[in-house]
This record gives sequence, structure tokens and C-alpha cells, in this order.
Amino acid sequence: MKPERCLVLNGAGAGRGLSNLIALLEGGTVIAQQSLAGRGASERFAPTVQALLAQAGWSHPPDLLAAIIGPGSFTGLRASLSLAAGLARGWSCQGVGVRLGDAMRASLQRKDATILCLARRGRVFVDPPGNAVYALPVEEISPGLWPAIAGDAVYGEDALPDLTGAMGEARLGRESERLPLAAPTAEGIFQAAIEGLQTPQSYALEPLYIDPPEARPPAGGLRLAPR
Repeated sequence: MKPERCLVLNGAGAGRGLSNLIALLEGGTVIAQQSLAGRGASERFAPTVQALLAQAGWSHPPDLLAAIIGPGSFTGLRASLSLAAGLARGWSCQGVGVRLGDAMRASLQRKDATILCLARRGRVFVDPPGNAVYALPVEEISPGLWPAIAGDAVYGEDALPDLTGAMGEARLGRESERLPLAAPTAEGIFQAAIEGLQTPQSYALEPLYIDPPEARPPAGGLRLAPR
């Protein structure tokens, strides 16, 4: 049975553009949504959810909670997915994680699109159709790697200069089709979530980390618990 009411969250955006999103859908149609800039969005997720629920007048919890698991902003993903997992448990509703690339491809209606999103240290996260996500230094991108591309690394105000204009055309190749979308739509996230639930390997509400964590336990070990 297809969920009637759904709350979707995207906290993967890392730039200054409005790449993060919280939305409410009924029957697959958006009835309330708010876009958020990547930087500083983690502080606004919870109050934005509360405001949208009040705006929509929902008196009972949604049937489904779908959230982007990555790749993307470390802080944004942790904050949005922690909120999503807590709400799903508190509301006793179904929660499902959605890979960014799957949501983008659903938004574009292009199953062949490879998604390039912002990463640190002069790299991009590459989310190809049907394969695992990986990180790639920009200087290692060569013409003809991908037939169709989208994502905030190649489109929108946060796009990397090395991947736009004449420089981008030289690096990516003229045959690479650039699709005009930096972040998934609410409908795309919902559609990808429904498709994911129909497979035996749907994603949990846990971050999809590409890089290992930079924080490490102290060399001398953790402190003993206070007595």
C-alpha cells in the first residue's frame, strides 16, 4: 500500500545555495516545503519541520519518513538523519533512507545520470547509476567518463569553477550532457523512497559516509567514567 502522507528531508547540501529541503507530501503531491541553504541548515531542521506540520494542519503523524543519507555534508547528514530517526521512532512510522543519486535520477527522470556533488579537498563525490558512490579528485576527471551529469558540483551557484564554462567543457568533454539540477526535488525523494521500499535492500536512516571519520579516539584511550 502506497503511503498517503510523507515527510521528506534532505540535509546533504554543503554549499551556500538552497540545496537542502524539508517537505510534506500527500498522495505524492507537495503540500508544504521549505528550501534551506547548505551552510547552517542543521540548526533549522527541527523548527522547520515543526513549522511545516503546523502550516499543513496535520493532526496525526505521516505514514512514511524519507531522508537523504548521502553523500554530502557530514554535519547536515548527521543532523537531518538523527532528527529523521528520532521522529520515525517517536511517531511509530516507517522510515527509509534514500541515496542522493537515486533521488536526483528520480527527479530528473533520467536513470542514466551520474551525480557529482561537492566534497572537500578538491574532490567531488560521484554517485553513478547502479554502482557504489566514490570520491574523485577533480584533476582526475577526464572527458567522456559520464554520458549525463547533474549535481551541485556542476550546476548552480555552488558549482566548481573547474567543472563549469570552458574549463568544465574541456575537462568533462563536449559529449557529456549537463542536466540542470543541483539538488533533488521533494517528489524525486519520495519516488526514490517508494522504489527503494520495493527492493529487499532498502536503506536505513543512517549516513552514507564516503570518507573515514577525521575524529579519532585519544592515543592514550578514553577517560574512565566518573565514580
